[in-house]
Amino acid sequence: MSSKSLLLSSVVALLVTACGSKQYYTPQTIVSSVSTSSSEKIVNFNRAGATLDNGKVLTRQGALKLKLEDGYKFINGNSNGIVLSNKDGKCTVLKNGKTQVIEFPKELIAGTIIENSLVYILRDNNFGIYDLSKKSIVYNEKGEKVFSIDTRVENPIQVEKLVVVPLLNGKLVVLNLKERKIVKEILVSSESSLNNIIFLKRLKNTLIASTPYKLIAINNQGRKEFKRDISEVIIDDNSIFVFSKDGKISKLDATLTVQDEKKFKFAHFSVATVYKDRVYALDKQGY
Repeated sequence: MSSKSLLLSSVVALLVTACGSKQYYTPQTIVSSVSTSSSEKIVNFNRAGATLDNGKVLTRQGALKLKLEDGYKFINGNSNGIVLSNKDGKCTVLKNGKTQVIEFPKELIAGTIIENSLVYILRDNNFGIYDLSKKSIVYNEKGEKVFSIDTRVENPIQVEKLVVVPLLNGKLVVLNLKERKIVKEILVSSESSLNNIIFLKRLKNTLIASTPYKLIAINNQGRKEFKRDISEVIIDDNSIFVFSKDGKISKLDATLTVQDEKKFKFAHFSVATVYKDRVYALDKQGY
């Protein structure tokens, strides 16, 4: 691609092989390979990091200096604190060297600490604000019931004085944290299943959000859409990279205009990242 060199698990070219009626892709030319492996397994993975079976946590910044109790998983972390949860509705917040345990009626699957509040999303799509000083829920809203979700659940993000909450039914809710009220609701897509927000980031003055069916960009100039069966989204500098389930990789600008595009036959990229001016992607077959 023009400003980014696309390196797909060190793939330069692709060779199609057949196995029965199912076809896969295999790298024809390998620039480099990795032969080491780890006995530690990932038991939970989200946009913020991965929880290993030994209780360790890996994030984009590296391994955290903590070990989780059995049954707990890493939800999110920032300069305000770390959020952990288990399937029983218990949530542990690590903040300023102190540990606070919160019990929710359902499992917490997403959450972000903003100042002294935990903005949360529960398994039943309920969302709200927990005041860490008062040790109580100060705002709660029932979300639309959902029956199935994509495992790539996003966490709430802060935009200026507002908080954007990515719900499990393809909707964004913009909250005024101070006044504890909904300012705006934004529908990204309306499919009946696996329709949760899987990507939510800010690209300068533009809000970028995606479900597995549609990517949107919202700013003062309005709303743009990019429809595709999406498996992954990443952003870097001024570019957005969309990986579709048919093996196509599209490079977009902030207006969601396609700048470059390439299709890898029979590939289905599930994880991707940008590092040192290159885009890396991992196919479901392990390449």
